Amino acid sequence: MRYLLTFKPLKNFFFGYDKTFSEDYFAISEYFPQNTQLLGALRLFIAEQNNLMHMHRNGKYSNEPEKLKELIGDASASTFEANTNLGKIKNLSQMFIVNTTLDDAYFPTPFDIEVTKESIKTYTLAHIGDDYFFSDYDVKKNSPQYLAGKQFYSAYLDNETLRRDTLTPFDYDEDEKVGVYRRHTQVGIGLDKKRVIVDEEENGKFYAKVDYILDDGYLFGAVIELEDEIIGDGIIQIGAESSLFELKVQKLETTQLDDHPVIEQLFSQPKEGSKVIALSDIMVPDTKEIASIYSVIPYYRKLRMIKSKTRNSFQGKTDPKRLLPAGSVFYFDKDVVLNKPAQGAYAKMGYNQFITVNK
Repeated sequence: MRYLLTFKPLKNFFFGYDKTFSEDYFAISEYFPQNTQLLGALRLFIAEQNNLMHMHRNGKYSNEPEKLKELIGDASASTFEANTNLGKIKNLSQMFIVNTTLDDAYFPTPFDIEVTKESIKTYTLAHIGDDYFFSDYDVKKNSPQYLAGKQFYSAYLDNETLRRDTLTPFDYDEDEKVGVYRRHTQVGIGLDKKRVIVDEEENGKFYAKVDYILDDGYLFGAVIELEDEIIGDGIIQIGAESSLFELKVQKLETTQLDDHPVIEQLFSQPKEGSKVIALSDIMVPDTKEIASIYSVIPYYRKLRMIKSKTRNSFQGKTDPKRLLPAGSVFYFDKDVVLNKPAQGAYAKMGYNQFITVNK
């Protein structure tokens, strides 16, 4: 059974990633949590709701490990590639945005469009011999990603005219009164000893944290596929310690999102076609494995996780994995089925989801 999960932020939220403190004096939240973060939060939440996780002065523990394993599996950060056991969790999507009326869901736009204030243009793929390129591409007009709902994706996947008013920016624009994410900046970040991060070698400069709250009318959403109904409404923590969300659970088929062109393709093999879009972050060792004649991948992401904790300490981080971002576009010289599942349990937590543009 597939369920729609909605997450209403109870206060500002912060989703960290590998480069949170490595760039400059700003720690800027990601728009969405990593798939592994979302899965981890849900597994802990399910365990606690089913009274299989308890608090101790040295941390959380379960005194019924076999029941816990049956419920949420025993795959961990250090075994995800080899161990597919997530218990009764069959599949989990990447997080996206929904409106509060639950009649539309919003996903990042594909990277092969140019957006202006008035219109949207889809680039045209051309070639000279074996060299492929966008014939009408202007690097100076390269557009950032937007959020797009049912109307945009229905038109895009059917090669129809795209309307500018079907898009909304990620960051809220106070002048235009549009956008989803409202920024909040806090100078000085508290640590476990209530200190503030200051770089004394750089004339006492303070680090600043940029977190977000969603604008009115929007929630986070995700789709989970379960063997049994093992999760209910409640308060869940995702990301940084203070990032709390009100979680509500309902059967997907009871909502108006069941026929959304993107959501209906989740967890299914994409159709045959010559143009394929990444609905989620893509985990492949090498882009050559996709074997496309041309691809639009403007940047790469990196995934690293903390390994399982020993009795008194963590075992360090996993090796970094390179991810292709959601919205990447792949072109082929013939119709293909781009079925490149992620390894092990990664395939069950929202990675490597593709959708095909109709002929």
